Amino acid sequence: MSRPTEPADPPISASTEDLPADVAAALARPPAGRALSVPSGGLTWHALSWGDAAGSPVLLLHGVTSSAATWWRVGPALAAAGHHVVAIDQAGHGGTRRWLGHHRFRDNAADVTGFARAAGLPRAGLAVVGHSWGAMTAAALPAAGLRPAVLVLLDPPALPRSVMAAILEDPVERHYDDLDEAMAVVRLANPAWSDGDVRAKAEALTQFDERAVRDVLLRNEWDGGLADLAEDAARNVPVWVVRGVPHAGGYVPDEALPALVGRVGRERVVTIDGAPHSPQRTHPEATVLALLTALDQR
Repeated sequence: MSRPTEPADPPISASTEDLPADVAAALARPPAGRALSVPSGGLTWHALSWGDAAGSPVLLLHGVTSSAATWWRVGPALAAAGHHVVAIDQAGHGGTRRWLGHHRFRDNAADVTGFARAAGLPRAGLAVVGHSWGAMTAAALPAAGLRPAVLVLLDPPALPRSVMAAILEDPVERHYDDLDEAMAVVRLANPAWSDGDVRAKAEALTQFDERAVRDVLLRNEWDGGLADLAEDAARNVPVWVVRGVPHAGGYVPDEALPALVGRVGRERVVTIDGAPHSPQRTHPEATVLALLTALDQR
């Protein structure tokens, strides 16, 4: 495989005018997801779904200390484009409360693979979109036995473990017993967030298992998914990387770009202008545009 050394293409931006009308409407007035409960691998998985079950399937994986609700706008927007979208609460998070200690990305990917099979998702055209920890898990899916038609890694952290460990000291990432307190902290730290994003994050902060978060952050190597994408099982799986910008808080530094571009191709690395680590919260239009571009080119 050739490994170009050019930087990724210039950052993108978008507004609702850049999206199909149905998609823009779903972003503006997102319907609530349908709750699912799927037993698999010793867990009872909680998930949300949007769209017609006959549509092209898309599985969404959230990051650490979050939940399926982080996709409250993106899920309906993708569904409006004709996809059947399923967003899960990962182990030890949201409604999937139990933590089995499977902190390694590949072990978590094996658990997610079990869910996908139990839910009937691994069929032609399955796409997987993962954010942060979810992106690292998505990158490990082929090695765990699931080869999606496309993988989209949303700001997969490519940072030293010491930097990831600092998340444990962040008041916006710690566990709260009281929802109102969590909402106040999240709102103070993120004044530009929508009410829906504040509530989704705050609720997730009252739900996660603290052992799960500590194990995931401290017992993994955060390399942007490169090690798992280098496995033979991932050969020829189309992979897209959608990232924020480092100066705004993105977790994919510029120095990590050459290796990612070399692995997935320059045309499949998309930077969202001005976006932080969670562009689905702050730049939903550009995020959805980038995701639809990847999904439409499977």
